[in-house]
Amino acid sequence: ELPDPREPHKWFPGARKMKRKWILHVGPTNSGKTYHALKSLAEAETGAYCGPLRLLAWEVHEKMSEGIVAGRPVPCNLITGQEQILVPNALHNSSTIEMVDLAQRVQVGVVDEIQMIASVDRGWAWTRAILGLETEELHLCGEARAVDLMERLCKLCGDSFEVKEYKRLTPLRVSAVSLNSSLSNVQPGDCVVSFSRKMIHAIKKEVEQKTAHNCCLVYGSLPPSTRKEQARRFNGRAKETGKDRYDVLVASDAVGMGLNLEIKRIVFSQVEKFDGTITRALTHSELLQIAGRAGRFGTANPEGEVTCLHEEDLEDLHNAFHGTAEPLTQAGLRPEMSMLEDFARAVRKQVKENSKELDGDHV
Repeated sequence: ELPDPREPHKWFPGARKMKRKWILHVGPTNSGKTYHALKSLAEAETGAYCGPLRLLAWEVHEKMSEGIVAGRPVPCNLITGQEQILVPNALHNSSTIEMVDLAQRVQVGVVDEIQMIASVDRGWAWTRAILGLETEELHLCGEARAVDLMERLCKLCGDSFEVKEYKRLTPLRVSAVSLNSSLSNVQPGDCVVSFSRKMIHAIKKEVEQKTAHNCCLVYGSLPPSTRKEQARRFNGRAKETGKDRYDVLVASDAVGMGLNLEIKRIVFSQVEKFDGTITRALTHSELLQIAGRAGRFGTANPEGEVTCLHEEDLEDLHNAFHGTAEPLTQAGLRPEMSMLEDFARAVRKQVKENSKELDGDHV
């Protein structure tokens, strides 16, 4: 029997045979929601982490393996579209969301940045992981605007549902002034955010020409070893002097996805981005997520600040902080490959049967 495309929760019979416990960890950036989910992951005998970025998958793999999450090393495989690191005796996986193995049953599953389920391009991967992970506990981390949609999906699956809400651990304020369109006004601890690799390198060059600051770079396609070294340099800036001190970061919106960076102030070089199809304004959710990376609990920069390079962009930033995000109402969807294969086989079978009937009519 072919799966009904109108009932995607039934596409994953293995998960439907389980009574899963959904635990939503929701709140703003720097609220500790992902930290608590990862603690549950590290304490479980088996587990899987699914994140939106290769860099995030690497970071969780490293934190688990180095004992940062649980206080003891937890062997953890890394699986992304570009690489696999299989650790001896590992019973945990950290992967990009498209690469999660739904055939592997685990005690705890963690799906990060659940609001991305509404993405036109990639939302299907969140829907697939949330509906299909065979896990006793499903920990979902993200924005509060996803709660209603998650509850509806949970009811379809017949699972239990719990919400844990978190508040930001450190203060964050929006500056009343911009950098007046001059990168010479950047300060130590700043992260200047741009949305193309070309612009990121151009900003780095201009900052280093106009100021005494050295810049580190972070963006999605950086090799993990390079990203780790850039983060180490920026986070360790207080210990260095002169040419060895890298005290400004220039980054893409990858910084908004939870990378471990000690940023004092976020500076938006622009408030619009090319999304692969059109150049559009950043949503309030995107602005808040990136801005929230300023200030970090337990570091030398607990209080965060956010501003813009250009004065005319400040209004959008202030509106994002004082507005209310609309709840999510839609989830991305894409048929499983196995479904398409089953459909193709069914069509071929029907064609053969029809051909036999036609041959019989002509006898």
